[in-house]
Amino acid sequence: MQRDKNLSGTKCCHTFVVNVARFVLTLLLISLLAGCAASRSQVAGKFSQSPEKNIGAERVSVFFQFRHLTQEHGFDSIPKLQAQGVNDFDNLFRDALVEISNISSYVTFTEAPSDVSNPKRRQEFDKLRSEHDFTLKVDFFEESSFKQQCLSGTISLLSLTLIPMPYTWEYTITANLTDKNGKLAGTYQRKATLDNWMQTLLIFAYPFYPIEGVREEIYEESLHDIFRQIETERVLKKTI
Repeated sequence: MQRDKNLSGTKCCHTFVVNVARFVLTLLLISLLAGCAASRSQVAGKFSQSPEKNIGAERVSVFFQFRHLTQEHGFDSIPKLQAQGVNDFDNLFRDALVEISNISSYVTFTEAPSDVSNPKRRQEFDKLRSEHDFTLKVDFFEESSFKQQCLSGTISLLSLTLIPMPYTWEYTITANLTDKNGKLAGTYQRKATLDNWMQTLLIFAYPFYPIEGVREEIYEESLHDIFRQIETERVLKKTI
């Protein structure tokens, strides 16, 4: 009799484990099948004047300093540096650089979290900055809400991704232009919001609205517009 009870208990335990495993597998399959589609707002703070080329201006050298920052409010206490904001940033920057016509030479420097403990990198940064006529420091700041992400994730999980839920990121691109003496020559800022909606049927929409491509659009449009404003306002000129 005792043996039968033990056998029955073992079968019940086995059945419970199998059911849990099936449930977890089902959730994993649903999450793999869940689709998403991204959309974005218009870029705020865009230059309102008609762009003009700075024809015949004296050519100058520029040091481009890039920082890619991210912060999930409610989870991160401070903004965190990351290696890059988008996968193809170098090509986006090169494409936007044609907006400025009087750059004789330039160099780029992307800050990394490890620079704080790397004296050689800090020396390289100071050397490059001192060798150029201007420094354009560009911060790409990505913000999100931990509460909002958790709420969307929970509802998506409980509804088996049948209820469409948004995951939102705010982007702020800030550029500060300084001359060789450290004097501020211009400040520029652009903002945009990205929403990535997740829902099972959106799997068919993903190829047309991928989050990677929409994020690149924000970076590309902001850089082009900032560089057009710098060109039109003719701030890249040497001082006596």
